[in-house]
Amino acid sequence: MTTTRTGGSCLPSYRAQSTLALSDPEDHVRELTDWVEHASAVTGVPGAQEVWDNAYKWLRLAQGLRTMAFDMSYDDGGMCSVGGDFDAVWTEMMEEWQLHQVRLGYLRAALEGFVRLLHPDAAQPWLAIEAAEQQLQHHAEALPVHARAVAEHLGTHCPDHAGSSDAPVATGVAQAVALHEKAVHGRAGIPEPTNDADMKIFAAGHAEVCTVKEASTVLLLGLQVLMAAAVKEDRVTAFDDKYLLDGMWIPEASGDCRWVDEEMPYGEYLAVLHLAPGEPPEL
Repeated sequence: MTTTRTGGSCLPSYRAQSTLALSDPEDHVRELTDWVEHASAVTGVPGAQEVWDNAYKWLRLAQGLRTMAFDMSYDDGGMCSVGGDFDAVWTEMMEEWQLHQVRLGYLRAALEGFVRLLHPDAAQPWLAIEAAEQQLQHHAEALPVHARAVAEHLGTHCPDHAGSSDAPVATGVAQAVALHEKAVHGRAGIPEPTNDADMKIFAAGHAEVCTVKEASTVLLLGLQVLMAAAVKEDRVTAFDDKYLLDGMWIPEASGDCRWVDEEMPYGEYLAVLHLAPGEPPEL
C-alpha cells in the first residue's frame, strides 16, 4: 500500500487551548441550536413565528449533519494501482471537505432567515451583524470570546475580502457568504491528493478544509452576535436555565476563568456556548 496520511492540518491557536478553546462546528451548532430552542422573538409582526421556526429548522439541519459518504473510485480496468490509492485518499478528503461545505450552506440559510426577521431592512446579512457588533461595543461580556481571532484567521484564507476592523465578525460573515457563493456557482477549486517522487499519495487541501470550517464557525458566531444584540433590545427573549451538568470553564472580565457546574441563565450562556468545556479543576 503506497498511501500515506500526513500532517499539515491547519489548527488555529484558539482551537488548541487547554481552557476556553473554541469547539468544533458540530458541537458549536448543537449548543446554539439548543439556545435558539429556548428563545423566541418578541414581535407583533404577522408571520414572525413562522420565519423564526423556519430559520431554526435550518439550524437543526446543520446540527443533524454528521457525516458525508463519497466514493471517488474510478474503474480503469486495473491498469494503475496508484490510481486506486489516489481515489481512496480523495474519497476521505471529499468526505471531510464536503461535510463543512454542506454545513456552511445550512448555516447561511439559518442566518439569513433570522436576519430577515430581526433586520428586515438589511440589504445583506453582514450589515445586520455589523449593526449588532456596533451595538455591543459597550457590552464586552456579550461578545463571544475568540470572535475576532476567528474572523482574522478566516481573512488569511480569504485575502480578497477585506473589511472593517471595528466589525470583524461582520467582515468574516461577508467572507463566508462569498466563499459559499463561489461553491454554489462552481468557481471554488476542488482539492485533490498530491504525490511525492516515489508516487506515494498524500492528502492535501488542508487550507481549503480549514477555510470552510472557519467560515461555518464565523456564521455561528455571527448568529450569536445577532441574538445578543436582539436580547439587549428586548426583541428576543431567552428563558429557562442551562444545566451545565458536566461543568465548563467560563471567562471572566478580569481575564481569568472559573469552573461552573450548575445552572446558568440561557441569556448569559449565549456568550460562551461556543467554548469547549475543558477538563475540571483538580480538587
